Amino acid sequence: MSILKKVKSIEFDKNRNQNFGIKSGILWAYSNEKNSIFPLLYISKPKHISKEDFDLILDRLSIGIRK
Repeated sequence: MSILKKVKSIEFDKNRNQNFGIKSGILWAYSNEKNSIFPLLYISKPKHISKEDFDLILDRLSIGIRK
């Protein structure tokens, strides 16, 4: 079974508060199974991009998933 068939909803968290000590933006998936949540994607800042530019990228980021 495809993992996408188990996903109930998806949320993009820019993670400005750096939850769990993670500095990356996180794409969370909420599953129908046992009310679980898990990360699908971490978006890390490349070293050559400034913090301000990376925040701008996260603000303008659009993510689409096709089933």
